[in-house]
Amino acid sequence: MIEIVPAILAKTKDELLDKFTAFPRGAQSAHIDFVESGLIPEAGDGKLRVPIREAHLMLPHPQEHITALVKAGFQRIVVQVEALSPEMFAELVHEWRHAADMVPSLKIDTPLSAIDSFAHELSSVQLMGIAHIGAQGRLFDERVIPRIRALHAKYPRLTIAIDGGVNKENAESLADAGASRLIVGSAMREFYG
Repeated sequence: MIEIVPAILAKTKDELLDKFTAFPRGAQSAHIDFVESGLIPEAGDGKLRVPIREAHLMLPHPQEHITALVKAGFQRIVVQVEALSPEMFAELVHEWRHAADMVPSLKIDTPLSAIDSFAHELSSVQLMGIAHIGAQGRLFDERVIPRIRALHAKYPRLTIAIDGGVNKENAESLADAGASRLIVGSAMREFYG
């Protein structure tokens, strides 16, 4: 089964709250892209209520924001693996294993081997489907399809999420390659009407 997860990218807290107000009916979770550290919610921020919340940290020093996100109720925290050493990412997985699912995200040119030293401790991994991260509406990069197949063959138990460029046109190809979570931003209306 494929899970379609709406992505929210905002530049201000007001914009973030507005996007939550317009959150698609029927969506079971939300993937919030954090590209500005000032948008990280404070603990107990009751304005962002969705059953399962997922943060994607595209910030320098992502480890500095995890405590606040966990206290605010985020259950899955996606971190660009390129921002940390493999040892530091493994430490995050150990430190937070009982509070949140720590998920590495790999840019399109990052070797899949970047997760090899800690893959045995993961439940999921995210691959970027666009060449340049940090904005919605970017073109899908076909290179992600063989990456999905290779990752699925190497680690068949891992849930594979794809973020960036996902739309109705490529969703079936992504699923056929082995992805089971599709993070959808600018094409959200294609899936939720």
